[in-house]
Amino acid sequence: MRVQRDGRLVRATLDRPPVNAFDTAAYRWLTEVCDGMRPDECLLIDAAGRVFSAGHDRNEPADGEGLTIGAGALTAVLRCPAPVVVAAQGPAIGAGALLLAAADVPLIAADAWLSLPELDVGVTVGHGILSRLLPPAVASRVLLTSERVPAEQLAAAVVVPAEELSSAAEGAARVLLGKPFELVSLARRSWGERERAATAYESEVAAFLSRGF
Repeated sequence: MRVQRDGRLVRATLDRPPVNAFDTAAYRWLTEVCDGMRPDECLLIDAAGRVFSAGHDRNEPADGEGLTIGAGALTAVLRCPAPVVVAAQGPAIGAGALLLAAADVPLIAADAWLSLPELDVGVTVGHGILSRLLPPAVASRVLLTSERVPAEQLAAAVVVPAEELSSAAEGAARVLLGKPFELVSLARRSWGERERAATAYESEVAAFLSRGF
């Protein structure tokens, strides 16, 4: 994982070969990056390699402390003081798909896709965040079926040719940086939808952790 600063543009790159899976250290890194941002900056999150992220590292249990730490990273993105641009190439699976959905400006390569195999790996969370990228009923179906969703079906995302993804993401970040940051910050807070998504996701996690079976 690495962070590069260019003035007020902060680029955070997930680089955990071969599939950029999130382990505890990666989740904590993401949380720290988001918590350290200023309102007058812009955070651009991308990933090295062909896969944006395969989601939660299967070598760590997706339950208890691990799930809580992972959820904290995703809600940190939603509550980031600065606007967030996420650029996804290749597969975006599980936590990777939710990271894309948590962006203010989500960009995805035209040949990429996402999936949420959460029920297949034993968890039920994700709807509160995924509903920012897909209509709620579609988000429910995608979570229940674990189906792949190709980029062209993500109406809320900016779909660009794969070779243009990096430049398009930086361009989107520069557009945000060109606006009065006080107004950007006020808009993100006053609209309230990011906090609603974070709260809904936290409720899902709490319900799962308190399940009676």
